[in-house]
Amino acid sequence: MSTISDVARRAGVSPVTVSRVINRVGNVNAGTQQRVEQAIEDLGYVPSGVAQSLRSKRTRSLALIVPDIQNAFWTTVARGVEDAAQSRGYSVFLCNTDENAAKQQRYLDVVISQRVDGVIIAPFASEAGDLARLRDRNTPTVVIDRHIEGWEVDSVNGDSLSGARALVSHLIALGHRRIAMLAGPATTATAADRVAGYRIALAEAGIAEDPRLIWYGEYKAISGERMMAEALDAGGAPTAVFAANNAIAMGVIDELEHRGLRIPHDIALVSFDDLPTTSRLFPFLTVAVQPAYEIGANAAQLLLSRLDAAVPLQPRHVVLPTRLIIRYSCGSKLTGGNGRTLSLPLLIEPEAPSVLVPKVNPHLIRLAITDPIRLQAPQDQRMLSMVEHERSDVNRLLRVLRHQEADRLPHLALGPAVAQSVIEYVLERKLDYNISYSHEGISTLAPEDHVEFAQRLAMDAVLCDFTWRPNNLFAAASNGREQYVGGAVKSWNDLETLEPPPSLAQQLNHLERYLRAAQGTGVGVIAGFSSFFDNALRAVGVAEAMYLFYDNRLLLERLMDMLADHQRVMGAVCDRFGDDLALVLVNDDIAHPTGLLIHPDMFLEIFPQRMERLLAPAKEHGKLAAFHSDGNVDKVVAALSDIGFDSLHLGAYEFSDIAALRQQWRGKMALIGALPPLLLTYGSQQEIENEVQRHCAELAPGGGYVLGSSASITEGIPPQNLVALVQAVHRHGRYGH
Repeated sequence: MSTISDVARRAGVSPVTVSRVINRVGNVNAGTQQRVEQAIEDLGYVPSGVAQSLRSKRTRSLALIVPDIQNAFWTTVARGVEDAAQSRGYSVFLCNTDENAAKQQRYLDVVISQRVDGVIIAPFASEAGDLARLRDRNTPTVVIDRHIEGWEVDSVNGDSLSGARALVSHLIALGHRRIAMLAGPATTATAADRVAGYRIALAEAGIAEDPRLIWYGEYKAISGERMMAEALDAGGAPTAVFAANNAIAMGVIDELEHRGLRIPHDIALVSFDDLPTTSRLFPFLTVAVQPAYEIGANAAQLLLSRLDAAVPLQPRHVVLPTRLIIRYSCGSKLTGGNGRTLSLPLLIEPEAPSVLVPKVNPHLIRLAITDPIRLQAPQDQRMLSMVEHERSDVNRLLRVLRHQEADRLPHLALGPAVAQSVIEYVLERKLDYNISYSHEGISTLAPEDHVEFAQRLAMDAVLCDFTWRPNNLFAAASNGREQYVGGAVKSWNDLETLEPPPSLAQQLNHLERYLRAAQGTGVGVIAGFSSFFDNALRAVGVAEAMYLFYDNRLLLERLMDMLADHQRVMGAVCDRFGDDLALVLVNDDIAHPTGLLIHPDMFLEIFPQRMERLLAPAKEHGKLAAFHSDGNVDKVVAALSDIGFDSLHLGAYEFSDIAALRQQWRGKMALIGALPPLLLTYGSQQEIENEVQRHCAELAPGGGYVLGSSASITEGIPPQNLVALVQAVHRHGRYGH
């Protein structure tokens, strides 16, 4: 049987490095990691879990404790946790409490005796004392779908209050005034939040609350039946029902059917949480949907990041948005005039789109929970911020991208690579690791160092890259570096072996590090995403893809659809961190230096609709969106604007008439970049200053232009030249000077 020393000898590294690769900790060069993983595979080495546990005091196991695994919501949450945990080599124990306090305590005893490394739990109640076994042992814990009073601990929740308000407001807009609220257990925060959202919607519509219409029970169908019966028998005469979860909704349907009442003809029904399998076959129920998978993935990310943290982390509270889906059960789709009413089978219609539910003003939330009688409209609030022009300020960047003038012209370095020598020059210290770049261009530069680099140069934002390039082939070049040589997708069968995207939890963790490092610095964080067009070409082989556009376009378009669908990370990132991001950048090399890679007519058939779908989460959250291509995209700026992009990072400055482009798109499309990399590489500091001064004079007035290099800051660029650029911006980029 092979040992860790055998693996180390075969890979040409130390046993410590092998251990770091196995345990996925620390910065390990991508090439070294690949050699170690290959050696493990060649030798068939299997690490001893018991030995690892004894050495690390970890069992590489987590516990997930949920109320009802039969409910599709919790099944999907569990999948999100399991996917994230497996990507880091952790196993997950699944425990089902049935909302039973005694059963929950028994499971806590079990997971503690099993020495799990951490626990993700949806607790039965909101009292911290119920989780004393975890708190007293300092067991890393994440609470999901609940709030805990008396213990500051990481948590992940859907925005129950805002979703409830949206559902009830929708019923009110349909004319309902007598709306029954069938809630979960009064001891749970989700029940309290959904009742609070109900109250806010009533108050905003000027409807008095009737206590005969509010009922508390359990998140189970049998409880839904009971509460519905009590609400009907209490004399409240509801015309609509808000069920606090999908299980309660099923009980409501059973009780109404028993009484001969039709939905929505006799009484309307809306619910929190969807029934994903059923709704595909019978899209009936109007719902507020929580991102269940993302709740699980975010919870695992919080837990794993706490396990890996070198220093204690402050408790983090993640609230993910809900989405409203309008279907038939609320009555909004009943038609008149032609006599058609809802029946089975339904006419074949596309599924109703979801609508992002806006967050409720915190002032209203406090009143709804603590003092419902004093509910009133929120007050307008204004936030003013002034900073010196020599400092980083993400608000400066956002003002200019919205075509307004700020204190000075912003500047960015949006290329994926920044040379280590430049980083160390600016930081005035040697890094204790080597920066490397993966095949995709992803850097191992620590987010903390990247933010400090930006802060020292007074840059207003940094790029956190989420590039994913599956099924690319690489080979060693004459200089020893691996280079792209083609793609592995050659037929329809190859689509079944598309490489999976990186773990969602790992990507969220990387972005969280960026945001934590940027907090209080003035530096914003830009989330950058790869796209589907150039990724499809690379997965096939760029040269071969040019023929496929004419010989087998259907295969190429199917590949593009799969790449776009798999890039779900943009939605997860915007849901979790939308309020914290400066903007979103999409990178897709759709052009060569002189124009589009394919005929414009074909491009417009293939590209816009797919890109609109990819960009939808960013636009849904109201984020500014920038587009980058290494080629000349002057001819399709109008199409990019129609898709929803607000700005363009210029990647082919030398082939663009930047002044003409600026004039044509002033006030409509902001421009970023345009400083030629050759100038930074070979120009004198005086030449750099002259060019910056010209850009400031010609392009900056009126906002809508951000200065920066059109490419990466490579090793060939003298660090002094980058500093000269910054100083020139500060001298000549002041608006009104």
